[in-house]
Amino acid sequence: MNEYHALFARAAEWISDGVRAGWLGDVDQSQFAAIEQAAPADLFTGRAARPLVAALFGGTGVGKSSLLNRIAGEALARTGVQRPTSREVTLYVPAAARPEKLPAALPLGSVQIREHHSDALANVAWIDAPDIDSVEESNRRLALAWLPHVDLVIYVVSPERYRDDPGWRVLQQRGGRHGWIFVMNRWDEGDLRQREDFAAILRGAEFADPLVFCTCGLSQTPRLPSPDQLDELLARVRALQSAHRVEELARLGCAARLRELREMLSGAIQRCGDEEKWEQFEIWWRSQWSKTAAAVADGATWVIQASAGRIAALHGGVVGAIRRQAAALRNPRSVEPRELTPADELAAAAHGLWDEWTEAKVRSALDQAETRLRLDGLPSAPAMAALAEPARDAAAAVTAAARDELRVALSRPGDLLQRLARRATGFLTVALPGAALAWIAYTAIVGYFNASRGQAPFLGTPFLVHSGLVMLVSWLPPFLLDRRLRPSLQRTVAGALRAALERELEEIGSRLAAAVGRSAAEAGRFRSRGESIVAAVDESLQAAAAQPTDADLTRVIRKATPVDEFAARA
Repeated sequence: MNEYHALFARAAEWISDGVRAGWLGDVDQSQFAAIEQAAPADLFTGRAARPLVAALFGGTGVGKSSLLNRIAGEALARTGVQRPTSREVTLYVPAAARPEKLPAALPLGSVQIREHHSDALANVAWIDAPDIDSVEESNRRLALAWLPHVDLVIYVVSPERYRDDPGWRVLQQRGGRHGWIFVMNRWDEGDLRQREDFAAILRGAEFADPLVFCTCGLSQTPRLPSPDQLDELLARVRALQSAHRVEELARLGCAARLRELREMLSGAIQRCGDEEKWEQFEIWWRSQWSKTAAAVADGATWVIQASAGRIAALHGGVVGAIRRQAAALRNPRSVEPRELTPADELAAAAHGLWDEWTEAKVRSALDQAETRLRLDGLPSAPAMAALAEPARDAAAAVTAAARDELRVALSRPGDLLQRLARRATGFLTVALPGAALAWIAYTAIVGYFNASRGQAPFLGTPFLVHSGLVMLVSWLPPFLLDRRLRPSLQRTVAGALRAALERELEEIGSRLAAAVGRSAAEAGRFRSRGESIVAAVDESLQAAAAQPTDADLTRVIRKATPVDEFAARA
């Protein structure tokens, strides 16, 4: 029993953790709560040994209370006209095993506890339960509330109603949870063929060799179709009251509950998804994000070009300076205080990369991921929670990356070759005109010196024209080449924005894929915990099945399958 309670405690913790994390839902918690955990031992807490709990169940008017009165040898329960339908529970217990405190889940206000001093049945506690087919819902609830605390169900029928008994259909669902003995009471109204027919019905309900006793509840027994079998019934109960057989019946109930627990856990584990399903989802998500990233990059092209054009127009060269001066002249008071700094312009361009359209594309990808998870039968809540954080931080990440990329690109425009070439052209733009000017000066000084000595004519207009042409030819080619090599401000801004967006989209994709991978790993760990509990349940069931069952117990046990135990409850 300690192992039984430990398994249920492990399962309860696993389910609670799963519901809290989103791997399991309220349905799983409800299914677990529906599994009975109460046991007959709960009636006798604090005792090293307990009696066999035998309960008289049956429909209205079959004579359960009369049968208990015959067993007790006195009027314990009201019968006949005094109580046409049972509305209370009579608990007839050995004086040495009177329960001090009944479980809180039982409706204690409807319980009558009486003591007996029978030596023959010193280890049997009898229960006279309310009518299982009562038209009053409260009576049916009262009867069902006591069923988990029963070792041996003594199901009482009458010759009149044994074939059409709604209470029997309810109790048949619990076939594997108790030992069973059947009584056809009011035998003075019966026929031997009815007894045989009832036994055939029981064999069809998987009772291989059912124990059926015929009794009569009348104090003065009339002529009966066959002898009254109350003594045989009591002898069979006496044979089951030993501590060993009580323990065997308790183990029978525990095994039925463990089979139900196993079915419930197996279904919950299956809903967590297996490794193959999670791998397929990870592959699908990478493909889906690639499409989303490509669509976002394509959709941002116009925004990038517009932002780059605006910055180039406002800050690019002479034209930009003229535009700024013109704006200042048109409205000197309003423009000057509100004029954007270059840093503000860069921040505005970076922020424009992630707009409402981009956010909608990302949300659409996440919505498709949630739909795919549900279609694949995977728990969506944990995975979507893991995906939400990278998606939520995407706008800030793209904006920061674009701003940093713009600053770096504008501080060092162009590539390395362009920068080296521009250094060369910059040097030539200064050096060549300088060299030409030095040559012109030298030529002018030498010519003047020679002319003053009469050795040559003075330099005239042709020398001036030629000097100007030399200066122009030495300065203009390197200057034009330098202008040609100078990176376009618009292209620099556009390239920086595009590079930042593409790089950050790839980084966001990696973070989202990592989030999916973490969810898959967490699902695997959670699934493994559940599988370890199922393995422990299987081990306990195998140990119980390996223990031999004696002949007296074999005839009171129904051979129920694990499937019908859970299916009936569901």
